[in-house]
Amino acid sequence: MNADYIKVIVDKIDDLPYKAILFDGTWGIGKSYAVNQALEHRDNVCKISMFGLNDAKKIYHEVLFQLALKNNIGSKLSKIVNDILESMSSISKKASQAKDIIYSITKERELFLLLSKEFKSPHIIVIDDLERASAQISLEEVLGIVEELKHCNYVKVILIAHLDEIKDNNKELLDKYSEKVIDRIYHITESPNNVDWGKLNIHAGFITEFLSEHKVKNLRTLEKAQRFYDDVNTYCSDIDNEDFKNEIRLICFSIVVESIDNLYYRKDGESEKDSINNSYVKIGNELEYRIKNYLAGIKSSSNLVSMLLQYYKNEIVLDKDIIIAEYKGFLQAGCKPNYYKTDEEIRRLLPDLLVKMEEAQNLIELNKFADEYMVWSDIIKEDNTGALQKYRIRLQKILENIIHDGKEEILSYSYDMFHLSSEKVKQVFIEEKTNMRKFLVKKYIEYLQETTKGNQAYEYSCKLCKYFNNISYRDIIKNSVDILYDRKSFPVEEMDEKKYHTCFNIMYILYHTDSDKFLKFCGELEKSCDCMAVYRIEELMDELRKE
Repeated sequence: MNADYIKVIVDKIDDLPYKAILFDGTWGIGKSYAVNQALEHRDNVCKISMFGLNDAKKIYHEVLFQLALKNNIGSKLSKIVNDILESMSSISKKASQAKDIIYSITKERELFLLLSKEFKSPHIIVIDDLERASAQISLEEVLGIVEELKHCNYVKVILIAHLDEIKDNNKELLDKYSEKVIDRIYHITESPNNVDWGKLNIHAGFITEFLSEHKVKNLRTLEKAQRFYDDVNTYCSDIDNEDFKNEIRLICFSIVVESIDNLYYRKDGESEKDSINNSYVKIGNELEYRIKNYLAGIKSSSNLVSMLLQYYKNEIVLDKDIIIAEYKGFLQAGCKPNYYKTDEEIRRLLPDLLVKMEEAQNLIELNKFADEYMVWSDIIKEDNTGALQKYRIRLQKILENIIHDGKEEILSYSYDMFHLSSEKVKQVFIEEKTNMRKFLVKKYIEYLQETTKGNQAYEYSCKLCKYFNNISYRDIIKNSVDILYDRKSFPVEEMDEKKYHTCFNIMYILYHTDSDKFLKFCGELEKSCDCMAVYRIEELMDELRKE
């Protein structure tokens, strides 16, 4: 049954002879969506999800507050309570005191059953996610509550579930009681054809075309794909090109849909006799290959697809510069691909790439153009020594600017992030990152050699400690740290809390670089210190030994 039929059923539920019905179907097929759509214009609807509920009796809490204590029914509560109290007064003189606590001692179940007698029009109770009920909740108890609600005045119950996902012990209970409690079960096997995509914030034209080619059955998957596109689109705010954004959307939907629904995963071909075919199927089943089934004819590069997939997997960070660099490639994609050009055509291309490389304003653009230049110039055996040196100089400048802006984390990025192909560019990138790390360490240590007082000294000491635990920095620091064997690096004179912590950071590095040398220096230093200084040094040394 198509999920569109749910709306037909719910629209005429008041006239149906059933008091409790259940819609069954796989997750994401559109059951909840269709029920909500059918009920959106109705009053007196209570919606409850069993997901996260830890007590079946909370169903009464929800129906009481969503249905009974609203509109005119709620206003009758005080009258009903007063009637109860008057009847109590004939038994107890303390009835007036009970008025203050009547709500807390009266169970929500009894209140709802009492108030539901005042219903004069249909009330719908939707209980969703039946299969996701907590292990603390007995399905028998839930079905008992449904049976009781069915007998309330003008009340009908709609249950929503994926029955195949109900756990074994509850399946037996369902089979035992469902015939008595549930008047009819509708099995939903197809997603709705008529979806208001605007309410899901999904572009109707795009998704209609997408679904005509790729048979996605899970609405939740499409919602997740839209959220991923919305995420990536925040990095496209400086780009005003709908064609490019449409391709970004297509890539995002392809990544999410194929990651979750595996539409193009092949289960066949598993034959021990045909190892070649098995290898072919195995390669074709890799996610990167399956995504290509969605992207025929796009102008965007495979690099963009790979990058967005890595971002989806939380393997890399994304920023606007990356997207803008790919956008520039998109704009040039209508040209003849370099792969099909002659040597002479490539030779004419190189000067333009060199200019773009020298004018690059960020690391993304610089590495992209440098990599292209080196790859194509190597293929046609063009001397690129000078261009490589220009890349090194420009790289140094951009790295210096990045470090100056306090973005030192860039030095932890691998060249893999930039999808470099040229081994020459990779090598220069590694060398210059190492040089920049040396520059940073030298800067911090020389500052601490001069003074260990103040916020700046403390900040630099913290960074040195952090970097010392990074294998890329450790040897650089170890080879430079000897100059910090100085009285200023220890908690001896002009002490305050900030300097005390700065000294501990320096001592941590010295101790873990060469513990014997460190302990010997501390022993000599203590001979010229007052008692409090010796006490502080000993305290910090004890801390270091405990690590």
